[in-house]
Amino acid sequence: MRREIVAIALLLLCAASEVSAQVVFWNVENYFDTRDEAGKDDEDFTPAGEYHWNRKRYLAKRNFIAKALIATADSLGSMPAVIALAEVENLRVVRDLAENTPLAKTGYRIVHRESPDARGIDVAMLYDPARLEAVEVDFLRVDGFRTRDILYCRLRSAVDTAAEALHLFVNHWPSKRGGAASSDSRREAVSELLRLKIDSLQKQDPSARILLVGDFNDTPDGESLKALCDSCSLHNMALPLWRKGMGSIRYKGKWELIDQAIVSQRLAGEGAVFSIFAAAFLQEPDNAYLGLKPKRTFVGPRYNGGVSDHLPVLVRIKKE
Repeated sequence: MRREIVAIALLLLCAASEVSAQVVFWNVENYFDTRDEAGKDDEDFTPAGEYHWNRKRYLAKRNFIAKALIATADSLGSMPAVIALAEVENLRVVRDLAENTPLAKTGYRIVHRESPDARGIDVAMLYDPARLEAVEVDFLRVDGFRTRDILYCRLRSAVDTAAEALHLFVNHWPSKRGGAASSDSRREAVSELLRLKIDSLQKQDPSARILLVGDFNDTPDGESLKALCDSCSLHNMALPLWRKGMGSIRYKGKWELIDQAIVSQRLAGEGAVFSIFAAAFLQEPDNAYLGLKPKRTFVGPRYNGGVSDHLPVLVRIKKE
């Protein structure tokens, strides 16, 4: 498989693209190393833990993630300029992905910080320094409870210094574990934190180019998402696909679209395009409900050999 990935990588790195930015977001579901780290609820992902998470299984997941990210170039027109990730344990696993797989050919740089999440999972970003420069980085932290930080990065073209910046936010909002009603207030808090930051950006530049990607743990009609979009005049690009019944995860035979891309009116007018990367090799038969579903690393405690219960989502920005 490694030989196959190298061949694909070399081919796609040479491909020209007519778009100004290509962004992938993917919740890679429990991308843990095999170590038991103090203060993190990661004991299950160790050789002695419930999942018997050993180096062989870890490397298989790492390589599978790299293969899928490289394969997105078929849809994007070139290798992603930005790769945004959720559910990564630490800098170590992100660096291993960026430096010890064929992704190293692109020379991606990493943006990451440890979050206070109880399970120890974070968001992270890789970007191609040949195309983009990270001129400002911040991590927005919610007060009052432990969850993932929101990664903010102001990106500037490394080729055209006159091009306007892209304000990127990488999100992994609180889940509905324990019930939607009990978790609504936590998503509202994250939404309000984002609103304050975006409002500040828009006061400085009403036509700011803003892109939010992430696992919002809610569908596009969720109250916290709608409130954010309405208050900041943002456009949820996932809405048309969601209305067609398409999704990035599958629960009890039904597709749900919780991995989304939200843009400012400026980017919407520039022809930003959103899609779901539903490659066949990332899915498997859904024997209980028919059709296909994302192929997970584990189904319950049983090792399944896949990557994630989420499919990646893609954003193409067509012009500066």
